[in-house]
Amino acid sequence: MGCLGEAPLAPGTVATVGAGIPGAWVLSMLPHAWASLLLGLLFLGACWVAEEAEKSLGRKDPREVVIDELIGFLFTTLGMPVTALTMAYAVLYFRAMDILKPWPVCALDRQLKGGLGIVADDVAAGLYAHGLLAVTLAFVQS
Repeated sequence: MGCLGEAPLAPGTVATVGAGIPGAWVLSMLPHAWASLLLGLLFLGACWVAEEAEKSLGRKDPREVVIDELIGFLFTTLGMPVTALTMAYAVLYFRAMDILKPWPVCALDRQLKGGLGIVADDVAAGLYAHGLLAVTLAFVQS
């Protein structure tokens, strides 16, 4: 993931597309319960990795750390069909929620520290995006 975080422009978006879409495809191949369990374990691992990266780089929520975008995007797409249209909406909604940080995303971003703080706001943004995506797909498919 290191090379994605070093993108000169929009490393979060680069990570969302470059790692998130393939990650969503992999999770879609698993039964939902296993995909959910794996995502939970990935969340815990991402919190640890982000914490270590923050310590190593000596900065709060360094922009080179993009594992949080990957995890947030996977929450957006969990259980959704992996089609070009779904992934386009998923990227749009996730990035919008991650950038705009509606409440409580903004509260998590401000109040939590370390690796959990880095990852939790992206998961919350991913949950908002998941809801938007579900509603959109319901309208598009009807």
